Amino acid sequence: MNPLRSTQCIALSQPDIDTLQRVFDNICAEHHWPRDSEHARRHARMLIDEYLAGTTNEQLLLVVGRWFASRLPAETSTSS
Repeated sequence: MNPLRSTQCIALSQPDIDTLQRVFDNICAEHHWPRDSEHARRHARMLIDEYLAGTTNEQLLLVVGRWFASRLPAETSTSS
């Protein structure tokens, strides 16, 4: 996988973080990804970038997150 661009250093409020965490946890659970897997890390970066770009609605983040997850190739190694 190619690395994603670096996420900007912008402070997020606790409600922002809570929203992102719920979406992240939901996507990881749906795809049975360990939270420390490569797919999960890439997904977290994408969600933060999307949030900073203006998609702050939780339901829209889920839609974008699910679409992004559907585009990722299957993991070839098992992460714990």
